[in-house]
Amino acid sequence: MQAQVKQTTQAINRLHNLLARVFPELALHADDLAAGWVLHLLDKYPSPERMGQARLASIQKIPYLPADKAQPLHHAAQQSVASLRGTIAETLVRDLVAQVRHGEQAETKMRQLLIAAHGDLPAGGHRQVVTVPGIGPATAAVLTAKIIDIDRFATADQLVSYFGIFPEENSSGTDKLGHPLPPGTLRMSHKGNDLVRCYLWNAARSAITCNPAVRALYRRLRAKGKRGDVAIGHCMRKLLHLVFAVWKTNRPFDEHHYPWENQSDTPVSTPISAQPAAVMPPTSNEKAAGHKREVPAKQVVTTANPSVAPATALVNSTPAPTAPARPRVDYAFLRRQVTLEQVLRHLSLLDQLHGSGQQRRGPCPIHGHATDRHHTFSVHLGKNAFQCFKADCAAQGNVLDFWAALHRLPLYDAALNLAATFHLPRNREEEPVK
Repeated sequence: MQAQVKQTTQAINRLHNLLARVFPELALHADDLAAGWVLHLLDKYPSPERMGQARLASIQKIPYLPADKAQPLHHAAQQSVASLRGTIAETLVRDLVAQVRHGEQAETKMRQLLIAAHGDLPAGGHRQVVTVPGIGPATAAVLTAKIIDIDRFATADQLVSYFGIFPEENSSGTDKLGHPLPPGTLRMSHKGNDLVRCYLWNAARSAITCNPAVRALYRRLRAKGKRGDVAIGHCMRKLLHLVFAVWKTNRPFDEHHYPWENQSDTPVSTPISAQPAAVMPPTSNEKAAGHKREVPAKQVVTTANPSVAPATALVNSTPAPTAPARPRVDYAFLRRQVTLEQVLRHLSLLDQLHGSGQQRRGPCPIHGHATDRHHTFSVHLGKNAFQCFKADCAAQGNVLDFWAALHRLPLYDAALNLAATFHLPRNREEEPVK
C-alpha cells in the first residue's frame, strides 16, 4: 500500500507538471488536481480549447463541480496562455488522468486488504486502537503494521520519536517569501514513515471534533495563538499517546477517564492509580485512556475498577493516624518564577551548550555526560523548552520537566525540590506580600 501511494503521488505530480503547460490557469481554480470533478473535467475536455468551445451548461453538468467554479473555468479556458497544444497534449492529459484514477482504485483495494488483514490478527491490545475517537479502521491497521509490537517501546515518547512527530530546528535557508529564516525556527521532523504521518494527520483533523482529549488540546493551543498546522501536529502526538495507552493496557478508550474539556496547562500532580498496568490484569469492561507524561516516564496509568465496593468500617477500631497534608503546588505559577537558563546556569550546564542566541545544542545531561560527542540536546532559552532527539531518551518539555528528568523524580517531588532549591513560593498563597 505504501508503494502504491507513492506511485499515485508521482502520477499526480506528473499531471500537475503537464498541466502547467497545457492549461496553467486550472491550478488557480482547483486546489486538488486529484479531485474527482477535476479528473472528470480533464477526461472530457483535455485541453483549454475544447473547454472554451464547450457550452457553459455542459461544464456545469460535470459531477461534483462546485457551482461557483464553472463560469470562471470556462472563461479561463477561453483566455488560456497554454504553450503546449494539439492532439498530442490531449492524449498525454487523458493518459495521466487514467493513471491517477488507476492508482486511486489500487489504493482503495490495498486499503481494504490491509483492514481485512488487521481484522484477522489474533486478539491483543492492538484491537483497542480503533476505540480512540478519530482513528478509523484504516489508520488502526496502518499503525499496527508499523508498530508491530507495542512492547518495543518503553514509553509513549519513544513511539512519538519513532514516527517523527516532533519539531526540529530549521534555521538555514529562506522561507517561501525569500526572507532568511530566523534562529530558532522549528518545523515538523521529516523522520518517520510517510504513510503513517499522512493517516495520523487526517486522524488528528477528525479527532479535534470528536475526541474530547484532542479537542481540548487543540482549543488550548489555538487560544494561545498557535497556527492551525502547528496545533494539528501536537494533536498527532496526543493521538500516539492515546494509542500507546490503550494498546499497553488492552482496554478501550474511556472519554470519561479525565475531565478533558476542563483540563488546564497545569500538569496532574498525582497519578490516578498507584498500581502499574502490569499488576492490574485487564477485563473486558475496563477502560483506559492516555495520561499526561510525567518525566521520567512511568508505566501506563489505568482507571480503577468501578465495581469495587467501599470497605466496611470496623467497630471500635482505632483510627489510623492521618498523614500530613501535602503542600499544594501550582505548577504554572512555579514555572513562571524560574527560567531554563537559570536552572542550566545553576547546574553549570549552560557553558557546555553550543550556539548563539536563544537556541543552544549540546550533549544531553539527562542520559549522557559532558564528554558525549553527540549533541542531541536542544534548548530554546526564550521559550523555556528543551528536547533530546535521541530515541532512547526523547525527554522534552519545560523547566519543571527538565528538573524532574535530570533528578529522576516524579513531577510533584521535582516541583517541591525546585522550589526549595531556588527558594520559590509553591503557590500564590505562599507568595510574600509586597
